[in-house]
Amino acid sequence: MPRDMSASPEHCRERRGSFHGRTSVAGKSAPPSLVLVYCIGAIALLASVGRTLAPKEELCLCSFWCISLTSVSCKPQGIKYELHTLPVDAKAVTDGDTITVYVNIANHPESGNVPQEVHKAVIERTKAQVTKSYQRADALQKIILDAGYRQVPNMRGEHVLTKKYQIRLRGVDAPESLMPYGKEAKEELVRLVQRKSLKISIYDSDRYGRLVGDVDCNGVSVQEHMLKKGLAWYYTAYDHRMELSKVTSTLLLPNMTQRTAPFHLTEKSML
Repeated sequence: MPRDMSASPEHCRERRGSFHGRTSVAGKSAPPSLVLVYCIGAIALLASVGRTLAPKEELCLCSFWCISLTSVSCKPQGIKYELHTLPVDAKAVTDGDTITVYVNIANHPESGNVPQEVHKAVIERTKAQVTKSYQRADALQKIILDAGYRQVPNMRGEHVLTKKYQIRLRGVDAPESLMPYGKEAKEELVRLVQRKSLKISIYDSDRYGRLVGDVDCNGVSVQEHMLKKGLAWYYTAYDHRMELSKVTSTLLLPNMTQRTAPFHLTEKSML
């Protein structure tokens, strides 16, 4: 009879226990698998590349694994909220640094603060228009306008409740319409923003009640555009952004460094 066949059951159990013990010890001391090594390497690669890629790029590992990397963009300090406007009318441009805009109240950060009388006037005006009670509709429209709101058609032709704001371009100063180059500054701003929706980052308000903010028009900084065209000054007394101070222009206007004060400081509050 073979030797293993003649072993007692107790002896077999001891041998099995000894075998499993050796296996567990060997497993603990065995090097990590190649799959684990590759996973750790991939994680390290993603962490490294994510810090160096552009704001949004696609990283492809081999030809079957593509990962979209989007960096978290931090808002500049001081921004209180953002406004997204309806398309701007040409008549809404006051001069080279001031725009009147309308914001759909449904997309407004303070939409819950609309007065009840305005909501009521909107509902009643809609009913009056359906019944062709135009005098009643006009009276209700006045209530809405006096409260700083307005019903205007959106891109689909639907009348939406909007709030009116005057926006002052932050950090730049342009001549008044009747001043030298004032007409050119206004016309250039009209060409840039007319029939465009704007994204406005609000920082503060001036003493005239205008909101002071950075204006973005389809990815173009309106302030930088006006500076590059030489139709506005960068006002360093109230703004210290390096990206604006380095903007070059055709210098239609005199260099701001040669002036001791804004040319219409008494008419505008610069922030």
